[in-house]
Amino acid sequence: MRKALFVICLVLFCSVAAYGQATPTSKLGWTQGAPTLADAQAYTYKYYPDGSVTGVQFSIVTCAGTVSPFDCTTAFPAFTPGNHTIQISASNIAGEGEKSDPLSFNFVVTPEKTGTPFITNK
Repeated sequence: MRKALFVICLVLFCSVAAYGQATPTSKLGWTQGAPTLADAQAYTYKYYPDGSVTGVQFSIVTCAGTVSPFDCTTAFPAFTPGNHTIQISASNIAGEGEKSDPLSFNFVVTPEKTGTPFITNK
């Protein structure tokens, strides 16, 4: 496996809960080189937050496309507000591939709408 992970899509401008959990619509996406789509879907994907040496496995990754590299997406993992980095790796029966280059981002928490109208001073 080549280091074929390139982060191409990072949606952070959605509403997030007070504890920094991404909403169900927040996605992390990358392109994954693989011999076939079935291979890309069978890989185990991990992310390494903030330079960690221990990876956290993504629970659900969806890959699509007709030719390699395939477009893969997953739910964006929870982060606390602030500056962070993330690296991704893919593994199969032959072992874990190299980690992607670090992606730096600023995770911003925005208040969720509660249905209560805002009150303004006139």
